[in-house]
Amino acid sequence: MAAAKRQLCYAKGLMNQGHIIDVVVCQKCFEPNDDDDQPAKGEYQGIKYIYTCGKFKHAKNNKLMRGIDYLMLDYIRSFFYALKHIHRKDAVFAYYYPIFLQILIIIASKIKGAKIVKETCEHPSALGNVTSYWHKLCKWFEYHFVMPHYDGFIAISRDLSKFVIKYKGRKAQCIIVPILVEDFNDGNNNGYEKNEYNVPYIIHTGTMLEQKDSISKILHAFARFKKETQSTCKLVFTGPQANKKCKYLPMIRELGVEDSVELLGLVSPERVAVLQRHAAMTIIYKSDNLQTRNCFPTKLGEMLISGIPVITTTVGDANIYLENEKNAFIIEPDDEDKLVKYIKYILDKPHEAQKIGAEGKIIAKKYFNPIFQGKRLSDFYISLFNSET
Repeated sequence: MAAAKRQLCYAKGLMNQGHIIDVVVCQKCFEPNDDDDQPAKGEYQGIKYIYTCGKFKHAKNNKLMRGIDYLMLDYIRSFFYALKHIHRKDAVFAYYYPIFLQILIIIASKIKGAKIVKETCEHPSALGNVTSYWHKLCKWFEYHFVMPHYDGFIAISRDLSKFVIKYKGRKAQCIIVPILVEDFNDGNNNGYEKNEYNVPYIIHTGTMLEQKDSISKILHAFARFKKETQSTCKLVFTGPQANKKCKYLPMIRELGVEDSVELLGLVSPERVAVLQRHAAMTIIYKSDNLQTRNCFPTKLGEMLISGIPVITTTVGDANIYLENEKNAFIIEPDDEDKLVKYIKYILDKPHEAQKIGAEGKIIAKKYFNPIFQGKRLSDFYISLFNSET
């Protein structure tokens, strides 16, 4: 998923600058019968990693121990691991949200004389049960009593940078690092080169969350397009929600497009790369809300680097880099007419659309490159220590 891909890009970019990177996973991630065939400690693509609390959760029927691990024991184990393994002049990068874990790793870093930097790729107030008073109280506490103790922040967008600057400590620094993507399509077919479909298709990867991905609007526009054109085009989803329990199945049936929508579930990165390469287009639909204004979707970078035409909206930082009908197709949120128009255009004029996709790939390779951004990150971390002198 996006978080793991972003951390992988960070690590590769920093290692390219000569830094030594260790990835520490602070919580159990896998169900007892689910595994990725990787050991709990080892190397992945040359990057050292460890699941400091182990990989596997307790059985689902043991809710008590699962809860104790998730809410307390995993954090405490990570705290003592940090005390043992963090050293003076290390830079600790915190890519997680739980407040208790944030506090513990900040304490460990300060005790050991390390600098600690927080990832900010989502607005914290947009995550979780945002309407509950407890959620609001926790976020108020985090903003006023946790954030000021970080030495630095990595923000994924301009709005998140402004948010961080509002609450960070006086000496803390902030850098904006946009989405990061690797180009899996440069001579990396991995046996999946064959196109799975004999008709054009629209690809959507990652999450299927309404607030973040506006799936209902994509489905309605697709159904209207199918009705108006009788096209054989399909709409293909991959990701954790793209399965038999998908909450959009009733809508898909109601719209009459069940024969044209494919739900593939979680698939390998290699297969995703090939699905992207052969797709006619993708739709990255961001409605206007707190989360979408502040985030910067990794799937946008992945689609751009694949060189396929991208339809997206005017919401968020993507429009710093993209220009309508030059390197992407950009619509206003809720403009279904324009969305349907662009779907038709891409399918009717594939040669012109592919030129725009190729221009989008140039943007992704230039600005969302882990090596390019790794140099900026390296300078940022070094500046945290230089500011002491």
